[in-house]
Amino acid sequence: MIRIELTAPGGPYPAGKPVPVTVSVVSTSDVLLVGVLDGSEDGSRYPRYRPTVSLGGRVVAAPPAPEDPLVGPLRLSDFVRLAPGEPYDPCTTRTLATFETFVPDGPGSYAYELTLDTESDTPEQWLGRVGQTDVPEVLTLVREVPRLRITSSPLVVEIR
Repeated sequence: MIRIELTAPGGPYPAGKPVPVTVSVVSTSDVLLVGVLDGSEDGSRYPRYRPTVSLGGRVVAAPPAPEDPLVGPLRLSDFVRLAPGEPYDPCTTRTLATFETFVPDGPGSYAYELTLDTESDTPEQWLGRVGQTDVPEVLTLVREVPRLRITSSPLVVEIR
């Protein structure tokens, strides 16, 4: 079992500034994962990390539609093997722009959520479209990543 935990220190937060949301993925078993890559947030490649922010049940921030399918390579070094209970920040090499740039413009209870989707139809949907090397080795590792679609529990942040 894998879960995604979102946290934000302190609070309540003032309107007009981004909320410092951190992400942690934790597994109850030994698992191989890949963090956020270019194209992960907009859904143009796997793994997909899809953040949203809602206010009153209405989505107020989400990734834009994919613009450029020319994403960089998936490298052997992008794979991380987690031990049971070991937390992993998938945003260590690439941040989630939706969380980084969203600025709540008024008071309220904002719900931050993140969905991780690894349910690709083919392993090739993980590969980069520019500069991809080590294809056989990378595809072997992609096949070891568990196929799942999970969403974090909402992180409710109060904006004043």
